[in-house]
Amino acid sequence: MSSDAFHLCHTLLTLGDVVSRNLQLSYGCEISYGEETITESCLLEIWRRHSSIVHVETFTKRQEARNGADWEWHLIGRAYTFKMRVQAKRLARNAGKMRSLFTYKAKSSLAPQVDMLIRGAAAMKLMPVLCFYSPETARRKWTAAKMPLGLEAGCLIGDASKITTGGNNDLTSLEHITVPWHFLACPLTKASSDFPSITLLNVGSDAMKAELPKYIVPTGGEEGIVAADARRALDLEFGVVGRIKIDCRNMG
Repeated sequence: MSSDAFHLCHTLLTLGDVVSRNLQLSYGCEISYGEETITESCLLEIWRRHSSIVHVETFTKRQEARNGADWEWHLIGRAYTFKMRVQAKRLARNAGKMRSLFTYKAKSSLAPQVDMLIRGAAAMKLMPVLCFYSPETARRKWTAAKMPLGLEAGCLIGDASKITTGGNNDLTSLEHITVPWHFLACPLTKASSDFPSITLLNVGSDAMKAELPKYIVPTGGEEGIVAADARRALDLEFGVVGRIKIDCRNMG
């Protein structure tokens, strides 16, 4: 594993651990540790540690009525670029379920928040992803015993389309169709079928060429899929908070 890959892998592992432990601490006091705070703190730390390969753009003020706090992520490999749109959900204190996961809708929204996520992702040819923030004490599968170095998996990611199709909002069920977010960067003995490895993005494969989803595109052509002015209009329409691009071409 290259130095850049090792450090990004370590960053995602340690940030997931911090989220898990801080969330548990927040349950026992009156200090809020909400989705917006967690997301922005993690992104700031990713940029601080990896500013040479991370580029962040921010757009409009968050439009909660439309879609919630969505961030667009691009992982750029030598062969392919993987693009996803991420919406974060935090497990509430003393809860075993992600409350209102499929039903929450802002007052002026036409559809539930998760449906807006999927719709917005489809419009931009992105993978719709839900990121669940949860403490170690609430999890059953992705516990420290199953994590490298005994770290806690505070950030679990999954395909929002599959999650809504499954219809389960309890964390125990969600754990089986999500993975800790370090899967995006760390070498794995068995990669997730939903998220391509950095090695695959850099090297590619014949199987990948045969069944290339719309959110994995040849590097260099990803911006051409949507014209700049059209992309900007869609960013405004669907309320994207910002875009983070991670250059993974020297990894894997």
